Amino acid sequence: MVFLGAGVSRSAENASGVHPRGWTDFLHHLAAQVADAAQKAEIEQSITDADLLTACELCRKYLSPHVFKTELIQEFSGNGYRPAQIHDDLSLIDSQLVMTTNFDKLYENRANQLQANTVIVKNYYDKDVADVFRRRDRVVLKVHGTIDLPDQTIFTRSQYALARRDYGHFYQLLRALFVTHTFVFLGASMRDPDMQLLLEDHAYRFEGSRPHYIVMPEDSARRGVLEVLEETMNLKALTYDSVDNHSALASSVSALVPLVESERENIAATAGW
Repeated sequence: MVFLGAGVSRSAENASGVHPRGWTDFLHHLAAQVADAAQKAEIEQSITDADLLTACELCRKYLSPHVFKTELIQEFSGNGYRPAQIHDDLSLIDSQLVMTTNFDKLYENRANQLQANTVIVKNYYDKDVADVFRRRDRVVLKVHGTIDLPDQTIFTRSQYALARRDYGHFYQLLRALFVTHTFVFLGASMRDPDMQLLLEDHAYRFEGSRPHYIVMPEDSARRGVLEVLEETMNLKALTYDSVDNHSALASSVSALVPLVESERENIAATAGW
């Protein structure tokens, strides 16, 4: 199964050729909206310290709720970003389940265009979220919510904590999926605290189980860090050269499309399911 992080969305662009901001850039943008110099400096220091959850919490605290919400909607919905070729290719790979921490709707909208509107979208807060996994439908699972309901997105430190408190059953579902499926993480940094906790819990509870995989630039982590990912999260890294705006990742996903289709045909012909 496929897990999409923010790096996949960054390949999109709007009519002006502008790409979505990364998390750090977006936090700098939010900090710039804060009028008080001391508060702005506090946010910037948290960013410098790589404490992005706290930086986001401070942005929400120091900006009015209206401004914070407006900035979220503008960034993840209002800038007119259009899907990239990688969104098409991921849709054509046709994984029955796609999980994502992205608020935007780039993937699910494009997948529904290419898959004749057969893709069901579920959020962490949906009461019937478990039901779709006992069906044969294509599903996109929004682990942190959608920009359609910005007040229920998980973006700040307190929102992470409240979600774990109020939606414990959803995290039980994620634990089950990590046991029963092999996930390939694309565009994910593994800084997400929920994913870290879930993968660490799975790795230590089920020692010797098959690994999950993370696709990442070869210059983004040192060898020791990769070894720690494998030891503590049971994550094997598949690395690529990040030159030319990560074109190797996009071309690799594109090359995967006919291979997946060929394997499906082989399984059907040999009844090897």
